[in-house]
Amino acid sequence: MEFNEAVIRPLIGLCGMVFLGLAFNSKLKFLKFSAPIGWLLVGIYFGLSCPYYIEINDPVLVLMTGFAPLAGIYLAYYEINKILNQNSNEELDGVPEHLIWLRGMIFLAGTPYLLVSQIPYLNKLAILFVAWQVVLFMRWTGSGDITLGEFVVNTSEVPGNQVLWDEWTGNKWWLFEQLPENGMFVQLISTDGSSIGINFVLACTALQSIIVFVGAILAVKSKFNLKIRTLMIVVPLIHILNLFRNAGLIWLHTNYPEWEWFGISIFDFGHSYASKVLSLFAMFLMAIVIFEIMPKLHSNVLKVIDPFLKILNSKN
Repeated sequence: MEFNEAVIRPLIGLCGMVFLGLAFNSKLKFLKFSAPIGWLLVGIYFGLSCPYYIEINDPVLVLMTGFAPLAGIYLAYYEINKILNQNSNEELDGVPEHLIWLRGMIFLAGTPYLLVSQIPYLNKLAILFVAWQVVLFMRWTGSGDITLGEFVVNTSEVPGNQVLWDEWTGNKWWLFEQLPENGMFVQLISTDGSSIGINFVLACTALQSIIVFVGAILAVKSKFNLKIRTLMIVVPLIHILNLFRNAGLIWLHTNYPEWEWFGISIFDFGHSYASKVLSLFAMFLMAIVIFEIMPKLHSNVLKVIDPFLKILNSKN
């Protein structure tokens, strides 16, 4: 089997997150030097995805992924300096606490999501788990008489290269090929067997949003009971809001298929604009609540973004 960038990139990312995890969890001083290696590898991991976003013309992600290797180099250099020149009793092992928190957040959030996205079995499980609940919710509320169809793997951007899960010859324990964005999905169909024109993909599960909050909360140096209480508020709330979001988009699409605004369909408008604005607003409110419960998390976030704010202020 030919090993290409699609195989190497996730392995680089996984190794980088493991190195950050070692630095975050270990009490051994020499393992603190694994953090700079971790930052370099994580930066390379995100940087290697930049050509793909150039290809699909996504300027925001091109900028973010293109900047990632530079950020990795900066963090690695910063960590090495702090470790070698520790002279402050207020810093743990010579490294500021907010940077230790950032190590843990990247490790605890990035590792699970990378594994889910790279292990087809987990990818399928996450998609079906949430899609089944959306279908159940819509049928229970009477907002849509739909059901789950076949689980499909899209092997390339070329139309017609879609195969059923059982017929897919790829490795189902690790993704050794480059699939397009949203390369795996389950079809949503009406009870009469016709497709409603919407497929349910991994991005519809809100796994990214949930795992970021989970990683940020678990990485905070705080009481375990406080972390559990916070997670019991955050995780179910994001999941329920996501169920409403998905059900609402499906309902709009099936009930107003002809609606358009400046050439944008009701589904594309709701999916790409309205729901994203509402989601950001909900995340903002949720962050305020979490910061009230865990002030230490708020402090860590402010200290992480402080260098960027200083750069902006100096330019102004």
